[in-house]
Amino acid sequence: MHISFLHTADVHVATFDALMAALAPRATVTHQVDPSLLDRARAHGLASVRNDTRAILHALAAADAVVCTCSTLGPLVDELDLPHVLRIDRPMMEQASAFGSVPLVAICLESTRKATSDLVADCGATRARLLLCDDAWGHFENGDLTRYAAAIATAIRFDIARNGPVDCIVLAQASMAAATDRLTDLGVPVLSAALPAARRAIASARARPTPE
Repeated sequence: MHISFLHTADVHVATFDALMAALAPRATVTHQVDPSLLDRARAHGLASVRNDTRAILHALAAADAVVCTCSTLGPLVDELDLPHVLRIDRPMMEQASAFGSVPLVAICLESTRKATSDLVADCGATRARLLLCDDAWGHFENGDLTRYAAAIATAIRFDIARNGPVDCIVLAQASMAAATDRLTDLGVPVLSAALPAARRAIASARARPTPE
């Protein structure tokens, strides 16, 4: 089994190496990291990286499964319509819909707002609250995951205190999992993207026909 990942930050390599070692230790795992895709998408819009992202994903698609771990790029994955090429956030969002119709969906980048809100609607969470954690991303870019996690948790707690309870909390970007432990006392499920995406990729890879 061969599973490939497309990342826009190096930090995700270790995360998915650890997950794959635990879930499918015999799998071959490869990574491609291209921060410029997210940088350009943020600066110039998703259309500016469509061709490059599609070309990378088509090249990686020789693997048994591929995961794009950047939420901003998720709509470009859907455009490919290749069942074994996955966007990281879909399995998590499908899971969220099982907990009720009012998830709090937290993001840290404006560039992922439309991609995430469209996915939320596609998964049936029509009453979802989308929260932009404005103050957090700068800490991630500076490599300070402690302050990054704290800023996310603070924004989520403030939103719930102001706007009322939710059925679950969705940390929509893979890097946001760092905030999970700071939210468990709220008494609702806290979902992050990496684990369900890894499980879905493994299942997809195992389901692919073996070439004769």
